Formats: sequence, C-alpha cells, structure tokens
Amino acid sequence: MNQTRIVVIGAGYAGMLATVRLAGKVRRTNTHITLVNASDVFIERLRLHELAAGKAMRQRPIKDILAGTGVQFVQGRVTHLDPAQSHITIQTPDGTKSLYYDRLLYTLGSTIDRHSVPGVTEHAYVLTPDGERSAPALREALIQQNQIGGRVVVVGGGATGIEAAAEITDAYPNLSVHLVTQGRMGLFLNEEVAAYMRQSLLKRGVSIQEHTTIKMVRAITLLSVDGESIGYDICLWTGGFAVPELARESGLAVNERGQIWIDPFMRSVSHPNIYAAGDCAASVEEPGAPLRMSAYTAVITGAHAADCLAADVKNQQAKPLSFAYAGQGIALGHKHGIGFGKTPDDQPKAPYFTGRVGYEIREFVVRLLANLPNLERRIPGFFYWPGKGRYAAMQRHRTQDMRAGLGT
Repeated sequence: MNQTRIVVIGAGYAGMLATVRLAGKVRRTNTHITLVNASDVFIERLRLHELAAGKAMRQRPIKDILAGTGVQFVQGRVTHLDPAQSHITIQTPDGTKSLYYDRLLYTLGSTIDRHSVPGVTEHAYVLTPDGERSAPALREALIQQNQIGGRVVVVGGGATGIEAAAEITDAYPNLSVHLVTQGRMGLFLNEEVAAYMRQSLLKRGVSIQEHTTIKMVRAITLLSVDGESIGYDICLWTGGFAVPELARESGLAVNERGQIWIDPFMRSVSHPNIYAAGDCAASVEEPGAPLRMSAYTAVITGAHAADCLAADVKNQQAKPLSFAYAGQGIALGHKHGIGFGKTPDDQPKAPYFTGRVGYEIREFVVRLLANLPNLERRIPGFFYWPGKGRYAAMQRHRTQDMRAGLGT
C-alpha cells in the first residue's frame, strides 16, 4: 500500500551511481526501485579506446554492484515511454515486458553520432561496447591490419579522438595513424594544453590534419567539404555525440539535440514526475557552471538526481543543482598523459602535470568514477562534489544586478 515505484532507465555513469545512492537514501521508506539497462554489465566508456587497443576491460556485473541494495535489475532495452500512463515497454532477452512507475529517472546517456554524416554507419568504426562496428570489432580489425601494415584514420579532435589515436599508435606499431579534426586540435581546452597534446602525438608518429570537415565516408576514402579524398584502411569515427530519440518521440520537452529540458531539481519541465541526468539532460538554468557532456558531469547530475528523488519521496525540500569543475586528465598513449586543474567554469589552469604523472592523474579519475557506485553502496552519501554553493551565489548576484538596474 502507498508504495512509491521508481524506475531508472540506463546504467551508465549517471544511472548507476544514482540508483545505488537513491537506494541508500530511501532504504527506510516504502519505495521500490527498478533499474533497466540493455547490458548486464557496467561499461566504462572512458576505457573503450583501450579495449580497441587490445587491453582487457574489467567486468563489472550490475547485479554485483546492486548486491544488498534491494534494487531490482531488469536487463532489456526500453522501446516505448508513455508519460501520460507512466509506463515503459522493455524488450528483454525473454520477450516484451511492461513497467509502471510513479517516478522515472531517465539516464540513457549518449552515443557517437553516426547519422549526421553519410557513410559513417556503413564504413566507420565507433567506440561503443558492442555491435558490428564497435570497439571489440575494431580491436579485431586492428590486429589483422597490423600484420600487413596500413593506415588508420581517426576522425575527431576531442578527448576521445586524441586518446584513441595515441593508444592505437602505441599498440599497433605497423599501422600509421592519421588524426583528422574539424578545427584546431585540442582547443576545446586551451592553447597550452593543446600544444602539448599535439607535440606528444607527433612524437608518437601520429599525423594531424586540422580544419578539415568530412562530408562523406566511403569504403576506403573520406571526402571532405573541400573535395579532398583521404584514404584509409580502417576509419574510427569519434566526431560528435547524439542522444537517443526516445525522449523526443515520447513528447517530453527537449532541446535541438534531443536532451530533456530539466529544472534545477532535475525534473522534466514538461513532465515533473520524470527526472533526467547525465548526457541526455540539459538544464534550463546554468547550475553554477556550464553543463556539458562528460562522465564527470554525469556522476554529479546522477547523484543530485538521487538526492532530489529522495527528497521527493520523503516530502522534503530538494536543493537546486549546483557544481563546479575541478580538473581533468587526458591519456596520451602508454603510461603518458596530461593532467591539470580547472577553474570552476571549466577552464584549464596551471600547473600542468605531464608524462607518467599526468597519466596517473587521469587513471585515478577514471577508476574513481567507475568505483563510485560501490563506494556509495558501502557508505551511503559518500560522493560529494565541489561548487554546491555556486547556484545560490549566482542567484544573489542576479538579484543584486536587477536591483541596481532598477535603482532600488
């Protein structure tokens, strides 16, 4: 009687942490939590380029992570969401299953955008955990190609493309690696960090082609908007991310990318009993810092969504989302990388830690993000993030500015 049914869809960095944290916070309430995910293991997306380079990935079964939490796990893919009836349809290995909810947490994340450029789906590999042209398939293709030599073209100059180019170069010495970027490589950070990463890749033998926009992928060539043909034996596509169309198809309010618009309390602005976190969510108000797609923001928004849901269940007042950036690390091949702090609004700042130290900084962060659900299970409420007062401070400044503008 009066049981609150909460369903979480998606067990990535946001969904996995949110589920375990929420279970700990509502343990003494009449709440039933169900986690739905297509895979029965937690995937470390930040290591998929390592998998392609031949490294083994640690298996993290979701049932082991949920052990002792009381959460029910359902393996399956969500095929339909009916917000009006508070109902989802799931395709499981055993057939179709329906679930009703009182509260839904939508954390389906994002994947590589394979549809904006013709030919990517048919001819390029992507760093996804399974499928015909996934990271495991890429690994097999690289092993075979390395035996005879050849050219690997990595498209995309973000962190994923840079890390993949460096890792592949180190792992497969008979392959030449060519990195193609739409703009300046690495300038999603700053010129100092970009210059170091560029120098590191060049020393490893990676060739870099900047300011090149690919408009079509063919069987053995890429075609740029300028008409240039770039030949390859293997193409890895890392350019851009896309979110599932489920939210848009279900009638939720979304932005142009298909991300769910949420308020500061993680609720859909159009359907308040649906919460969203991670890459598939976009805040209508800046939560103290720019909200971008990353594992770091995924765990923060996932943890905060759990806190807001717990407050909802307990009829308590939730706090608005607020956070700040702290740092970042990027791997640049075997035991090499760069790590640095960040300003609260996501700008790199010195000092920069390079070489083995930079690699270990990145490795520490990646391990921590993957282990947060286990730590939360043992110590409920363990995860704490910086910048929890930035939203309130920003609101005070806005109020002061408005009063000053009105002359009051």
